[in-house]
Amino acid sequence: MPNRIRLWSDLSVQYKLFAAILFAVSIPFILLLSIHLNISASESREQASYSADKVMAETRSFLEYKAESIHEMLNFIAFNEVIQNQASKTAAYEDVNVWAMDANRIDRVLNQFPHNQDIESIRLYLQAGLAGEDGNSDFLLIDQILNKDWLEQFKQSKQSFTWISSELLGQDSDAGQITILRKIPEEHNILSYSGLVSAQISKASIQKVLDHSILTPNTTAFLINNQGELLSASSSSQMNVMELSEILNSVPSLMSDEYGWVEHVVFQDHTMLIGATAIQNKAMKLIVVVPESDILATIYKTRNQLISIFLIIIPFILPLSFVVAGSSTKKLRQLIRHMRKVRDGDFSKMPIRANRDEVGDLIVTYNSMVNSIGRLMDETYQLGQEVKNKELKALQAQINPHFLYNTLDLINIMAIESEEDDISTVVGELAVFYKLSLSDGLEKIMLANEIKHVEAYMRIQNMRFGGGIKLEVEASDELLGCEVPKIILQPLVENAILHGIREKDSEEGTITIGIFAEEGCLIIRIRDDGVGMSEKQLASAIAGKSSKRTGGFGVRNIQERISLLFGHGYGLAYESKLGVGTMVTVKLPIDKRA
Repeated sequence: MPNRIRLWSDLSVQYKLFAAILFAVSIPFILLLSIHLNISASESREQASYSADKVMAETRSFLEYKAESIHEMLNFIAFNEVIQNQASKTAAYEDVNVWAMDANRIDRVLNQFPHNQDIESIRLYLQAGLAGEDGNSDFLLIDQILNKDWLEQFKQSKQSFTWISSELLGQDSDAGQITILRKIPEEHNILSYSGLVSAQISKASIQKVLDHSILTPNTTAFLINNQGELLSASSSSQMNVMELSEILNSVPSLMSDEYGWVEHVVFQDHTMLIGATAIQNKAMKLIVVVPESDILATIYKTRNQLISIFLIIIPFILPLSFVVAGSSTKKLRQLIRHMRKVRDGDFSKMPIRANRDEVGDLIVTYNSMVNSIGRLMDETYQLGQEVKNKELKALQAQINPHFLYNTLDLINIMAIESEEDDISTVVGELAVFYKLSLSDGLEKIMLANEIKHVEAYMRIQNMRFGGGIKLEVEASDELLGCEVPKIILQPLVENAILHGIREKDSEEGTITIGIFAEEGCLIIRIRDDGVGMSEKQLASAIAGKSSKRTGGFGVRNIQERISLLFGHGYGLAYESKLGVGTMVTVKLPIDKRA
């Protein structure tokens, strides 16, 4: 077994993919056939039951709609005052003219209702009055149907409507019609009735509705009334009334329940699925009979189709799987060859068009990786050169400060010996300035030393420009103990002098440095009362662009150093108004020396 696993693991990706495709195509067909032969019969029955249920529900809804519209019209007629008055009359008319006038009134009542295309005619069954005239089929005596069994049952029931086959009314009735009868209540007692109003509809119209419930070629649908009499059947019906009665008698629950299905009903060696649903409050029942042979025929047909498809596809699976596997792994093999070139030091890109699939993403990633490696190697070489230059400059920086200090001390001694006090003062301030600037090579210094650096610079500038510039510092001793990057204030003060105050006609002004803490940050504001900046100059300053007013590389270097040390949330911010002055805000994290 381990040897077989090892053999599979050592196969190339192409053969593994070929086997996977073959397996993925073949196994589903085999499983599908197996599942179909074992459980699809049950599932198909369930599906057939579900479909039959849906169809029966739709047919029921349609029949309910038709019945409701007919009942609604008969209700309007039965509760009409003119109709009720006519039904209450117990004597015949003596005057023909009066008879004609009342008949016209009745006709107007019947014609005022919306036309229902299913209703072919409407008749009134009366005790006397308009009824009984020879040749009149619209007004009939109720005595003509008093001896009918169905009428006796209807009279004793609490129902207001009944559906019967028209042939039960008498010899003159049309056997192709269904009659819907509605009791006409008395004017002052709706529990009693004095006549009947009937509507005749065609059995063919009901048959069209029943035909919509045909699920399979041999499915049959029946509509029966609450007395078990057949009203209509679907056009495909091959079952007579007696056979239907036998089936219903064998399954009593179909007639007692409002809705339900019964499976595996055996009749004359045939197994059937039978469903029944009540319509119009059990006034009628819809019966749907589905032979199970029709359901199984669909199953057998589907099974045979699946077997045929499987036998046709199998001969094409093997070569197609091998071709697909080879095509899918072609670029992968080319990628492996190029990766071997990288191992040998060739960092050239893979000259193959990358598709939008996983292998294409791999090629794009490979080319990006090779490009990055090449670029990093070039950058590493350049960085090495820069490191050597930095080391040389650092060595020079260690030598130059000592030379500078010694030279300044020599000038200071010579100035004192020559009694040149001004020169001695300038040289002393310059020595302090550069000593604080160099700070023994430290990147961060105390804020107090940074202020001393600015003050030394200001004293030198005042000696240069005649003392017209004042410097005011507002800070607490606690904040002066914070550490800050060195030489971040002097360039800003220099800009305030050269491009702010010196641009004024008087060339005099004040620079204020305010230091305070805000929301856990150290805020340093350098404010001058110089000429200020225009909106364009201010926009350039905010964008970090160098200009005469916003400063050159020194100011930009401050922003870059702060960003590198503390992140982009810290740095410089400008506010200025032309003719009023400029304020630069330096935002730093509070870093107190322990």
